[in-house]
Amino acid sequence: MKPVRTRFAPSPTGMLHIGSARTALFAYLLARHFEGRFVLRIEDTDQARRVPGAIRQIIESLSQFGIEIDEGPSHDELRQLGEYWEGAPVLGGTKGPYTQSLRAARYREVAEQLVAMGVAYRCECTAEMLERERNEQMARREVPGYSGYCRDRNVCADVPHVIRIRIPAGKSDLVLSDAVRGRITWDDLPLRDTVIMKSDGMPTYHLAVVVDDHDMEISHVIRGEEWIPTTPVHLLLYRALGWEPPIFAHVAQVLGTDGKKLSKRHGAAAIEQFFEAGYLPEALLNYVSLVGWSPGEGDAQEIFSLEELAQRFTLEGLSASAGVFDEQKLAWMNGVYLRNLTDEEFVTRVQSYFPEGAFARCAEEFRQLAGLVKERIKLLTEAPEMVEFLYRDDIVPEYASALKKGMTPEIAVTLINEAIPALEAVTEWSHDSLESLFRTLAESHQLKVGPAFTVFRIAVLGKAVTPPLFESMAVLGKERVLERLRQGVRGFRGEG
Repeated sequence: MKPVRTRFAPSPTGMLHIGSARTALFAYLLARHFEGRFVLRIEDTDQARRVPGAIRQIIESLSQFGIEIDEGPSHDELRQLGEYWEGAPVLGGTKGPYTQSLRAARYREVAEQLVAMGVAYRCECTAEMLERERNEQMARREVPGYSGYCRDRNVCADVPHVIRIRIPAGKSDLVLSDAVRGRITWDDLPLRDTVIMKSDGMPTYHLAVVVDDHDMEISHVIRGEEWIPTTPVHLLLYRALGWEPPIFAHVAQVLGTDGKKLSKRHGAAAIEQFFEAGYLPEALLNYVSLVGWSPGEGDAQEIFSLEELAQRFTLEGLSASAGVFDEQKLAWMNGVYLRNLTDEEFVTRVQSYFPEGAFARCAEEFRQLAGLVKERIKLLTEAPEMVEFLYRDDIVPEYASALKKGMTPEIAVTLINEAIPALEAVTEWSHDSLESLFRTLAESHQLKVGPAFTVFRIAVLGKAVTPPLFESMAVLGKERVLERLRQGVRGFRGEG
């Protein structure tokens, strides 16, 4: 078996989305499974759609995922593109450049070779001519497409032109042994002579991807199923040039739970948005790996490290059916990963999600509650909201939420008024002493502890969803708890 070399070849048109991230992950896992090389190639031949800074975003997103790039755009390439940044990883490699816009001369060389061979030809048809031709075809109820007007016209290289590949007419003998879908054949090719070199001297995807995958010795290509209809163009180019095609694995789409292609309407679609929403990169990576791939029939394991995924990953595990992206399942998995963090790791991960300056105001107190907080959340963004009582003194308590199950404002006020002097007398301010005091207080009024404790939770912590009450009160300290209870008396009386 020849060395395994896979690639991820995004266009720098914006943030890395879930579908693209999954493709990158599958390619990376296959390379690591066979101890091969993972290549990042930037497909930027469509300069009009290029977004400044997108290359950095792609590289940094892959890094957050834990995906190590073995070969990719060098610092020199990034400088030529005006995309270099301080701290950019050292990539490069022996098969570069790894950015298509810097490989234009190579594409022109191959395109001219194909013209000389008669496999391709120059076409000088203008956009207006093609539009008129299309309208006439549609008026005749024909399938629109290029008629081949310039096929035998021997267009001069000096005039503005594109280069098209000759698509054979009649029955096709092209066969693709797809690693996911098995044998794919085409009885005939519905394609019209496809453009492989644009008039601006830049290649289309079809020529560039074939040249790049050959030159970079890519052994396996994992890409979306939407490329299957135009794969014959690629196979024809490989055949004409006498090059061996890589092994293709066309993966199915990623769908939302509504059965439609995953997009912004499902919420976050770019992986940066998931990170901003409080998902851990390793949890997102784990979940994405299972959307359209299975470790094996009957295997119930769902939590994998990146190293485990690389050991288990095979193309045979990829499904030809669309994978469903269920954000509720992702949130569950993220919660598992959060609970597996050490308390200090959790504190480190969650700091940046606090409002500006808030973490510094409550760092020590939060560290004492970190282990309890991480057990109760699924997203990092939920933690700051849960512990607002630590860093905010202007919380407006949700008093109404305590007035349930027979609890009235009068009873709530009585409980708090009795608790204040009892707490003032407490000498050992701890979880155990506080719980004992409040439990005794509830029993003295023949109240269930749930409703009684909720009164104190709302008065002191402001809301019903918080870390455990007595641990939180112990961390807040005596003076702050007493002050909030005094405010709570006024609040339950409706005095503001």
